[in-house]
Amino acid sequence: MEIPRGQIAGFLGPNGAGKTTCMRMLCGVLSPTGGRARIDGHDMADPQSPGRRLLGWLPEGAPARDELRVAEYLKYHAALWGGVPAGRIGQMMERCDIGDVQGRLVGQLSRGYRQRVGLAAAMLHDPPALILDEPGTGLDPMQQQTFQALLKDLSADRAILLSTHQLSEAAAVCDVLHVMVGGRIQAARRVDHAGDSGQIIVEARGIDLDACLKTVGSIQGVHVESVTPPWQQAKCETADPEDAMMAIAEAVATAGGVIRRLAMEEHGLDQWVHQALEGRQS
Repeated sequence: MEIPRGQIAGFLGPNGAGKTTCMRMLCGVLSPTGGRARIDGHDMADPQSPGRRLLGWLPEGAPARDELRVAEYLKYHAALWGGVPAGRIGQMMERCDIGDVQGRLVGQLSRGYRQRVGLAAAMLHDPPALILDEPGTGLDPMQQQTFQALLKDLSADRAILLSTHQLSEAAAVCDVLHVMVGGRIQAARRVDHAGDSGQIIVEARGIDLDACLKTVGSIQGVHVESVTPPWQQAKCETADPEDAMMAIAEAVATAGGVIRRLAMEEHGLDQWVHQALEGRQS
């Protein structure tokens, strides 16, 4: 898996799939038993890796020091990194829209504000890569919209990986989805292509529709739905609906049949993810 600058990649999968464990290894919090995690070519398993300064990390729940005020917490976090430019804290408070709560205790903030404070802290050293674990969990609809807009803005010149259980969040904010099952990436696809594979509905007469459709090479499966003489209806599974529709029309015409209906029924993003979780998608 590679995530370039300018892209938001989503991690989807059931509880226990290994998403958080994987993200902790990417951040260097855990050492992998195999494989490599690199940020800009730097191996994150090395405790002294320069890649650690290139990464911003927001764990699930946005943990912070509840007894500190927001401005104090950000100063504390900036001191941990060292070398944070003067004025950077103010810039991040403005960008994450938390200036109005800078004097409040972190422990008294709502979930939405805590998420924004956590993101501001992760961004203080201006990292080119961000890893966010369940950043949208517990946010109300308005908070989700605000947070998603902020992530879109930040992704312009950064690589971002976020895990989520919410398909709606993934569809709204991510460019690419990676579905994890049992510790492995089961499927990966761009969000704007996730509905490419689907079904074609065919209604025709004058031929054995089932036999005719099985001669079309771009079709993976055929299911005859109904037969109401003289019409037959079938659904065809295909990975390339547009090409398959042309091939079906040609095959039916060659066989001497007449088509009444030929339509594409696209799989939605939720169906693609469901199939990926069942191991039927790649």
